Amino acid sequence: MAIADGLVQEGKYSKDQILISETYPPRRDYLLENGWELVESSKLVQECELAFLAVKPHHVPGVLEAFLNRIHGERATIVSVAAGVTLQALHAYNKQFTYVRVMPNTPCLVGCGASAVSSSYDELAEKVRDIMFAVGIAVTVPESQIDAVNCISGSGPAYAYVFIETLADAGVMKGLSRETAKALAIQTVLGAAEMVKQTQVHPAQLRNNVESPGGTTIAAVRALEGTGFRDAVYSAVEACHERLKEMAKAPFLS
Repeated sequence: MAIADGLVQEGKYSKDQILISETYPPRRDYLLENGWELVESSKLVQECELAFLAVKPHHVPGVLEAFLNRIHGERATIVSVAAGVTLQALHAYNKQFTYVRVMPNTPCLVGCGASAVSSSYDELAEKVRDIMFAVGIAVTVPESQIDAVNCISGSGPAYAYVFIETLADAGVMKGLSRETAKALAIQTVLGAAEMVKQTQVHPAQLRNNVESPGGTTIAAVRALEGTGFRDAVYSAVEACHERLKEMAKAPFLS
């Protein structure tokens, strides 16, 4: 829903231009209460140009196989956001559709997403990429790189949240109020990211610019390095990738 909510909040689409299929009763109630139009999935894939398949990987086979021999004539292109489910696997479940894979992230909800698109059809990939541009940035990558994208931008917001939380906690430890520490931690990370984006200067150089000889910042960075900060980030990305490989081998995806 982050994508749909983001598209509406950014003014790119209205709710009456987006159809949603949802089977979980509490979620259906929530969507209806918030003005979304709900339809059966078979109606959605026949009436929409693009249908985003936003389900857990183990639900993908059942959803696609349910459409077998039920869909006739015009049909949507299926845009899958399911991690670890390849284009080859999608075709194996149902050859009636063409497919595009997208790896978005949750900041799409606030127009600051980072998404990657992959498909065998360049025109379709470009069309989906244009939609994802409405809620952040979007790049086109070969499918072999989608898992890497998942590890960096797909799961990356969680890494950033851990850092922000920890920085704020450290501020509280040093006597700041929770509210002040949180506000400063958020803006510090946001500002640092914006500096890298706007200046296009390498992060290492920007870090060097902050580090005065014999100063407090170089002492703090040394402590980060000494306690394995970089290795922790590498390890997080590697753990994410290993989990993706495990998911790809799961019986329901074979």
